Amino acid sequence: MSHYPRDEFDDVPEAPRRQGVHRTKGAVESGRRGIGGVIIAAAIVVILVAAALFIVPKLLGSSATTGPTAGGSSSAPAPAAPSATPTPTTAPSSTPTPTQSAPVQADKTLAVGIYNATSTAGLGNRAATAARNAGWTVGGVGNWTGSPVSSSVVFYKDASQKASAQALAADLGIATVLQAQQLGYPLAAVVGPGYTG
Repeated sequence: MSHYPRDEFDDVPEAPRRQGVHRTKGAVESGRRGIGGVIIAAAIVVILVAAALFIVPKLLGSSATTGPTAGGSSSAPAPAAPSATPTPTTAPSSTPTPTQSAPVQADKTLAVGIYNATSTAGLGNRAATAARNAGWTVGGVGNWTGSPVSSSVVFYKDASQKASAQALAADLGIATVLQAQQLGYPLAAVVGPGYTG
């Protein structure tokens, strides 16, 4: 056997202990218990947040309804949507009152649709002839396919056309003027039962 001088590698113990990453069964189980605890804690936090967001406002509902909601708006009822049914107006008066401003002139260049809402043939054409004779621009004549009407009516699409609708109604001998925004023409005269023109 050879004899070499001793160095640092010769100082290894005769019965070395185990070194490295060796886990015992107890260490693995305690790690699993740690993860289980984290999951349980997270579930508790989720339940508490859900309770704060959904349950607490319902419990305090009576006081929460008087103030603004989370969206920033109050709990007062929202304004009603505009009605799809026309809004009745009155025919123009012949004498202006002192508080009225200068009368708005009718725009007879607006296209007018004339519709017959009766079973009397040719009544729509008769009303269209009367409108043309009064200087109106008749865009079309046809049968009324909208909601049934109990009397003749002139519809206008936009509030700025109200004066023109009232003038058309006066020219055709129609007493009712209504706004209906879903019109195809700016003005529409629907001749109904009792129309004599």
